[in-house]
Amino acid sequence: MARPRTISDEALLEVARAIFVRDGAAGTTTEIAARAGVSEATLFKRFSTKTALFIAAMAPPRVDAASIIMEAQAVADPKEAVLTLGEAVLAYFRTALPVAMPLIGNPLIGVDGLRRHFGRSGAEVLVEAITAYLLDQSKNGRVTAPDPQAAALALVTSLHSIAQFEVMGTHTVPSESVRAMLQTIWSGLRPASRAD
Repeated sequence: MARPRTISDEALLEVARAIFVRDGAAGTTTEIAARAGVSEATLFKRFSTKTALFIAAMAPPRVDAASIIMEAQAVADPKEAVLTLGEAVLAYFRTALPVAMPLIGNPLIGVDGLRRHFGRSGAEVLVEAITAYLLDQSKNGRVTAPDPQAAALALVTSLHSIAQFEVMGTHTVPSESVRAMLQTIWSGLRPASRAD
């Protein structure tokens, strides 16, 4: 009869994620096992290699682009809708990049491995969803977006960069500066009839 598990896979991955976010691929299975209260043998029964554990622990969260778009669509004022959209995109990147960057930096995984294991990036999904949103908003006269994809790229890449700088520890952008940046993007999207 098998012994009962003392820790769930989810809890084990949480411990591993904390160590890998802090130390990158240099995080040790010895420390992970000790913090989780299991032996390294138990760890390797569940995850055959350190790389398999690293990939499982560092799986970036999937972006729920549909919910982000729905949240923006629920806002009556188009300027506030764009600001709401931008804040939700930044919140996603602030969650996703701390786990995605160590995956990319791991020589056994890298960008190609990230795509192989997890498919399209959150940024790609967001650009596609926001392009469709801006196209729809432009058709309804709520925004002016001659090139919705370029506008979506500007929005997504600028917010991605903010989150990336924060993860790297090189720059922290205060929330009022993020809002000012989003208002600047809005100024390029607002219809000519709007003064704000």
